Amino acid sequence: MAPKRYLLIRLSSIGDVLHCTPALRALRQTIPEAHITWVVGEVAAPLLKNNPFVDEVYIWPRERWEASIKAGRLHEAWALWQKLSRDLKNYSFDIALDVHGLLLSGLIAKASGAPRIIGMAHTRELNSWFMTDIAPARPGSHVIERYLSVLRPLGITGGSTAMTLVVDEESRSFAEEFLRSRSIFPTQPIVTLIPATSWITKNWPPEYFAALANSLDPSLGLMLCGSQGDRAIADAVMNKVTRPVIDAVGQTNLLQTAALLSRSKAVVTGDTGSLHMAVALGVPTVSLFGASDPARFGPLTGSHIVLTGTGDCRSCFKAACRRGDHRCMHSITPRRVLEALRRLVAEQKKTLPQPIISKGISYLAGGTRES
Repeated sequence: MAPKRYLLIRLSSIGDVLHCTPALRALRQTIPEAHITWVVGEVAAPLLKNNPFVDEVYIWPRERWEASIKAGRLHEAWALWQKLSRDLKNYSFDIALDVHGLLLSGLIAKASGAPRIIGMAHTRELNSWFMTDIAPARPGSHVIERYLSVLRPLGITGGSTAMTLVVDEESRSFAEEFLRSRSIFPTQPIVTLIPATSWITKNWPPEYFAALANSLDPSLGLMLCGSQGDRAIADAVMNKVTRPVIDAVGQTNLLQTAALLSRSKAVVTGDTGSLHMAVALGVPTVSLFGASDPARFGPLTGSHIVLTGTGDCRSCFKAACRRGDHRCMHSITPRRVLEALRRLVAEQKKTLPQPIISKGISYLAGGTRES
């Protein structure tokens, strides 16, 4: 008899939580009778609100816990931890699946009381000390495949790499009203630009976004999305845009952003959570990769074009540019992005092949390589 109660641990971030949803679906489809609880932080929790494959989402304020520790409010941090530990033990979990791979997630898995704890290979911060099973993983594999690997000790292999993100009707209604109030109606196509990421080394220059925006067909609606923390970068783009643009930066919650993305004909962005939201929603994207590796973090399913920067320092996975000039992102010119976007929009009524990523450029199988 298969164990009935599973705990899945992935606390953050937006992209990684979405990347973990294929593992959730594979577990549900293989063991339909399982009761699955996912423990997640407050920021990414809305992504799981409508997921049909999870029975319960336990939202733990990891962000507040970390802030309490940094501020020296140890009594507050301890109270948050104690509540989590007490609550998880009440579930009587059979198996905990650590799909985060940090000391904190290992501690959570141990605190759950599950007699079997399965984790991933090549983790950090002594995470492996808490595991009873380590799932084998191929070094350098895509993050979705790495997360799926945690199911191998259960005899579950393979599985679709498609991510799951369900947008509720309330958020969709918000998006339609938001656009209607800005004279964008359901029949008008929209291109969405997301100029900010979590790392400056993954940001495409604001002046490049502006140049792209000014080159787009005026019949296309143009929208900027992002969080309130992206305001400065968004303003740097807006200050150089000479055509009408819908500024949604800082005006939406996570699911409202998802609803706006789902309304888009195409999305242009760097490697950020909104990219993975768009991919999960089946929205075509042109994604721009510099410090991060598209072979590990880029789109795996759907209609997408991935452009990579030139130079042997690309995919360095550093939050600060070691050479100080961000050459990888600057080498992706607006002209290249415009050409990719035009092709993507023109081809949407067809079934596009998987993107091929080559040094400095991406092109579609059977297509013409860009110069």
